[in-house]
Amino acid sequence: MTSATTGTTSPGGILDGIVLFEAFSPEERAAVASRGRVFDAPAGTVLMREGDSASSLYVLLDGTVRVVRDDPFGGQVEVGFRRAGDCFGEMALIDGGSRSASVIAATPVTVFELERDLFLALISPSPDLLAKLLRELSRMIREVSERVVREDLERRTRIAESALARQRAITQAVTGLAHELNTPLGVCVTAASHLQDLARSGNGPLSAEELREPAALLDANLARAVELVEAFSAIAACQTAEPLEALDLRRTAEEAASLFAIQHPGLPLTIRVAPGAPCPWIGYAPHLERVLHHLFANAAAHGYGGGPGEVEVTVEPATLDAVPAWNLTVRDHGAGIPARNLPTLTDAFFTTARGRGHKGLGLAVVFNTVTGPLGGRIAFDSVPGAGTTVTITVPQEL
Repeated sequence: MTSATTGTTSPGGILDGIVLFEAFSPEERAAVASRGRVFDAPAGTVLMREGDSASSLYVLLDGTVRVVRDDPFGGQVEVGFRRAGDCFGEMALIDGGSRSASVIAATPVTVFELERDLFLALISPSPDLLAKLLRELSRMIREVSERVVREDLERRTRIAESALARQRAITQAVTGLAHELNTPLGVCVTAASHLQDLARSGNGPLSAEELREPAALLDANLARAVELVEAFSAIAACQTAEPLEALDLRRTAEEAASLFAIQHPGLPLTIRVAPGAPCPWIGYAPHLERVLHHLFANAAAHGYGGGPGEVEVTVEPATLDAVPAWNLTVRDHGAGIPARNLPTLTDAFFTTARGRGHKGLGLAVVFNTVTGPLGGRIAFDSVPGAGTTVTITVPQEL
């Protein structure tokens, strides 16, 4: 990262349209502008560093900057972005305290800088100018405070709703597991009882033919019970913590697609991950791979019925609860899903293919993983005969 480069003195009308100076007359804005300077800086320039002494106000005339704060573990947390017309560091005009965040140029930028001492020398003789500035600063601070409270309330509401939905899903899974296990365990009990009857004294030696049927019943139904417990364990695994990693989300999706192809060599499903720029993501690779595995398998089994098909994966920037996020989209062009089934897709043990051996737990695992450890949301869009689109939105940094 480089330091900001010095430019030229600003023209008189450069502050026209800037909210902080909206109440100033054109002459007053020109007077303020004459005390500052305009400079250009390349992407990556640190314009303001958290903890440094605050001595200047900045107005972003062109480009975009990132606002970041240090976390307790030595990393950086994205707070937001500022774009052309926005101010930052405005509290320096009042208190000259320490910077509360760092500001880094996300693109090449043009910035107007106004030093606090020069500005105070201008407005000190004019109580009217000072009153206008304080009024605008107070209004901006009030608006920011109200927005922060509103966004925090919305964030907490979404978290609570997600937690409630996960709890409901787990409750359904537990209830469904008990129901599904009743049948194979009941068969096992019956088969074992039959074996005991055969083994009672007085029945004579048992033939292989007599043992074959109850043994086969025991084997098949115990295997089914084991599969159900393993599937339920996958839902429980959605809540376990993995080590956070700094990853490229697009690359992680490509690796998950390659691994799925290796694990299912006989499946005629082509998975294409759209190329593009790196997508930095701090998250859990194993959880994301589990989600994609289930979505790919679901597309193959239900979208294309085991026949040839194609899945497209794209990654695009998004926002989630006002923080930078990624939209990871998995799209097939298969059979699609009837509208009546969309509300219950992620319910445990919901499936339209139970006769083909499906248990209906894959999308329950997907839902609990996305809304749990991945801290995101999931949406389904489908039209019968036109395929299905699954959109997963996850924060860029957990």
